[in-house]
Amino acid sequence: MDFSNELINFIKELAPRMSSQDINNELKKAHGRIDYDQNLMHHQCNKGQLLSFIETDSLQAIEENQQKSKDIQAYLGQIVKRWSQQCAKEKRINEDHLKYCSAVLLPYGSVLLGVADSKSDIDLICIAPEFIDRREQFFNGLFYLLSNEQGMEQINKIESTSNPIIKMIYKGFHIDINFAQLNSDRVPENIDDNLDELRRNLLQSEDKSMYALNGRKNGILISKSMPDHSQFVQALRIIKQWAKKRKVSSNIIGYLGGISWAILMAKICQLFPRVDLCQTVSLFFQIYSQWNWKVPVVIDESEQEIICYYLQDEDKRNDKIMQIITPAYPFFNTTFKVHKITFQTIFQEFQIGAQKLGDWNEVLRPFDFFDCFQYFVALSIVSKTSENFHKWTGFCEAQLPKLLKLVGNNEEVYDTKSFELRITPEGEENLERDHAKSLTYFLGIKKLKQEAWPLFLRLPITQFAIELNQRKLQSFKNEDEFNMKIYVANVTDIDQLRGKLSPKMFDDSDSIVKKIKTNVEDKNGSAYLVKRISSIQSTGINQDILNDMF
Repeated sequence: MDFSNELINFIKELAPRMSSQDINNELKKAHGRIDYDQNLMHHQCNKGQLLSFIETDSLQAIEENQQKSKDIQAYLGQIVKRWSQQCAKEKRINEDHLKYCSAVLLPYGSVLLGVADSKSDIDLICIAPEFIDRREQFFNGLFYLLSNEQGMEQINKIESTSNPIIKMIYKGFHIDINFAQLNSDRVPENIDDNLDELRRNLLQSEDKSMYALNGRKNGILISKSMPDHSQFVQALRIIKQWAKKRKVSSNIIGYLGGISWAILMAKICQLFPRVDLCQTVSLFFQIYSQWNWKVPVVIDESEQEIICYYLQDEDKRNDKIMQIITPAYPFFNTTFKVHKITFQTIFQEFQIGAQKLGDWNEVLRPFDFFDCFQYFVALSIVSKTSENFHKWTGFCEAQLPKLLKLVGNNEEVYDTKSFELRITPEGEENLERDHAKSLTYFLGIKKLKQEAWPLFLRLPITQFAIELNQRKLQSFKNEDEFNMKIYVANVTDIDQLRGKLSPKMFDDSDSIVKKIKTNVEDKNGSAYLVKRISSIQSTGINQDILNDMF
């Protein structure tokens, strides 16, 4: 354990009354409901065929990409070092101590786990001494230095969130930089060996720094807990590729992010340490298509960790819809953004994968979103200027799951037996012709019962508009920024829309891309959209143009 016995005893006194026996019984219930296919334990498959789904690039290209990534990390690390020493000089730190006062930049996430590919983000954490703060030095000083770097294609700071970061595209790489402020005037040389001590010192101070440090610690604990790390990496790469193809990979919109997939796969590798790669991937679908999601998925099922989770993360358990818990204390539910609509999508995909086991072509077949639904709603984030658009996009993307929660949690609006709803995990850029910049997400709607009619979205959209405007007024002060809006509209011509979408909205597979109908470019802007049903502006929602759609 990486925390003291005193803390454990304190937590036991405050934790909900759930004994170790109760916890173990729940876990046994979850596992006991799962029917393992014993044939899989003796099943042989072509490992090369399975690996071919993730080896789309040559090994040489992968190695070159990894080397470029390391070079960029090293270069950015030098920028961070110079910046932190300049901060130290401004604080009049003694010259003799300057060499001990440098901030460091370390990777976490997919890069640390060894599962990054050419399309993966580079997740970095900037660990700084106490005289460097997040608001002034990190989000102003360092941000300004990075903004002026040659090769910087795009940079944005996202401050008003539980996970404040600097997001940027640098020399073709998507990079997220997190920040942790220590309560010490120096950063230890062997940080990984001192992470527990650093986090203990932060327990009563800065939560955001604590969770940032945990990003690194979680990766270390997951890697150390794997009986066969090489097989874990291969299996996780396959599952992440499957999640992208099946359109369930995006923690921003309410699906699962990289840490969630890593914990899920780590659990399978722990439960079945002596099976081969094909069996590991097969068991992944079998287990999670039957899992009792009221029971959290944890790598270490010790009594202390689960009790700590119940105490520390009570406010983000998301009504127990889905619980995937990080291994490092303080424990965090990585699926707190998952809501009713996205959970049903994820669980359905687990079931489809389990049903098609034995045919990897079918399991990993791309999901064609625009062929699988009858009706579509476009959620367009727009701006009349390019300036500050990425800040506005990040703000709106963080709010979209709230709209889906409002729809999914209102039984009078959404009946799971009558309708199936699903949202694209990423948006399509610049579909709105009358705006300089736009990003559009799509909500697919399918009637499961012929008599299921209509689906009233008026109430949740109105409520979402009011809440979004309140937050917008708090976050955006400049008048120019009020040119940025978010529209909700009904798609009336899906064939015309398909001809305007980029291949990323379908898949890289030629069989999917070739199905896209190419249309003559229209001159009327967004002709495939019916009259917009809500225009969210600084003045609020225009009730005159708000209509029920389905």
